[in-house]
Amino acid sequence: MKSLRKLSRVTFLGTAILLGILVLTGFLQNSLMNNYNTIVKKSEGTIFLYATIREQATEGLLFRDPISLSGAAKEFENLYARHTSMLENHLIPSQYKLSFLQDIDLEQVVINLKNLAEKPDNDDLIIKIISQLRQINKQFLQFDRIIISEMRNKIMQYQKRALILMGLIIALTCFTLVMLYQKSIKPLLDLTGQVEKSAAGGEFTTIVEEKNSSVEVQALIASLNQLFHLHQEHNPSSMTHSQREAEFSAIINEVTNGLNGIINYSQLLADYCEAESIGDEQKQILHKIIKTGEKSAAILQKGLHG
Repeated sequence: MKSLRKLSRVTFLGTAILLGILVLTGFLQNSLMNNYNTIVKKSEGTIFLYATIREQATEGLLFRDPISLSGAAKEFENLYARHTSMLENHLIPSQYKLSFLQDIDLEQVVINLKNLAEKPDNDDLIIKIISQLRQINKQFLQFDRIIISEMRNKIMQYQKRALILMGLIIALTCFTLVMLYQKSIKPLLDLTGQVEKSAAGGEFTTIVEEKNSSVEVQALIASLNQLFHLHQEHNPSSMTHSQREAEFSAIINEVTNGLNGIINYSQLLADYCEAESIGDEQKQILHKIIKTGEKSAAILQKGLHG
């Protein structure tokens, strides 16, 4: 890209777009973390509630207390409603919902606890309920680990995207700085060196542009060359010594020729006055003119050869 203006526009636009995407990624990551924190808190609350209910159910099973068993059955109903509402969150993958619902049957536990409350001496039912409670505890803990792992993976994905975007921004900035140095700073430094060298030599030389110069630097060099050439053409002080000497000699010769003409015409008039016996006053004036002309011509010739 030859033009610094286009390069600046592309860099600004690209950086603005990448920064916008980076900000959006950060916002989505923060929103996702808040949602997952809510799910984790609900999951932890559900596990704590289940542990409390299990203690109550275990106490009822050990002492074969119908009241404790009935209370535990009601608490399991509340736990089922609470956990079902948590599973309705769209951030939980469907396969986890289906797998969890298939492995945990809270409704059957509630039915068994109610049946046991009516017949506390049913040992087979007690063993079955204990097995179900152990399985439910295992599934709750596994579900909590799965949710945390899923949350970590998705957040890591957003962090990877943010790192990639930051890398692109840094790469674009570095590329722009390199291009700016190659196409503007380096040619300008070279231009400064050429101008200083030309000024030190006392004679202007045409500034040569680098191949990788930008359009703006090339236009600047062309303008400087044109300006210096015009200044050289219209400023006599920019002439070389030989040029000034030749022009000065031509001027002196031209003035000397003019004086010689004046001297010759004055001499002719003096001779005429002498032949016609014209007054001395006119002859004196003519002789002064001749004398002054000869003196001026001598001074000019002395200055020319001095």
